[in-house]
Amino acid sequence: MANYSIQQLADDGPPFAMALLMESISHGKLFVTYGEIRAELEHQLNIERIFPTQIGHVAGSMMDQILQLDPKAPLINVLITRADGIPGIGAGWYLAERYGEASLKDWNNISKKKKLELVDRERKKVFRYRKWKKLNSELFGDSARKKLCRPPEAESDFVTTRWGGAAESEEHKKLKEWVSNNPKQIGLQQAYGVGEPELRLLSGDEVDVMFTHQGTFRAVEVKSIRSSDDDLRRGIYQCVKYREVKRAETYPYEADIEAILVTERKLPSELQERARQLDIKTKCVAVNARDSGGEDA
Repeated sequence: MANYSIQQLADDGPPFAMALLMESISHGKLFVTYGEIRAELEHQLNIERIFPTQIGHVAGSMMDQILQLDPKAPLINVLITRADGIPGIGAGWYLAERYGEASLKDWNNISKKKKLELVDRERKKVFRYRKWKKLNSELFGDSARKKLCRPPEAESDFVTTRWGGAAESEEHKKLKEWVSNNPKQIGLQQAYGVGEPELRLLSGDEVDVMFTHQGTFRAVEVKSIRSSDDDLRRGIYQCVKYREVKRAETYPYEADIEAILVTERKLPSELQERARQLDIKTKCVAVNARDSGGEDA
């Protein structure tokens, strides 16, 4: 049973949603996901679990307050999206009202391409708008942005040494060695044989484990039981980098290249979706902890 109310989210959530959007704008990030706002509010409001679909109430309340202060402000709420970069049906209503296109209220029947075009058009206006800092300060104050969660970097596969550098954790090392010797357990044919650990690409990046067989390549990034959600997210994008660098290395030939993220706990649903969109295969295994998975993530 939920330990919060919709009204609480609408009242207390907007300052933190706006703070995340302000951070997004300052770093040139294109959108903030419902999942990111949900996680922030669960922490800030001390709520055990918020249903993702209810973050729309936060976005709507935030935008309504912005429009009361400046009716012509860009619709920054449309930058609050699902993992695929597309906002929910509430965004369609605001866009319909702003631009006099009633058909946009039927958001679920708008094509994905059209939705992305609409959001991109509004995003450009958001980035050009110069009053966000002043508006945020007047509406919500500046304290929320200072309180935003900063996940500890210790929750990763690398630990700080006494000399200040980063050293590979024992858990990461153990998982990497296990993956190297167990291609079938991560969905590869036994013909790939033993993977090569720490293979250096021409970019200077090191792939945790690289499997090769008859001109095909499978680059594997591993994230152990130590990894936080942020570290798992980094793993997805590291996989993208390894895959594209390897493709560049084999150009002008089109080699069969895939990247796989192997983790020791199931990816949060938002990261699962992001990995799927980026065509990164994922596998959850149990090496350092018995209860950490053993299934596709």
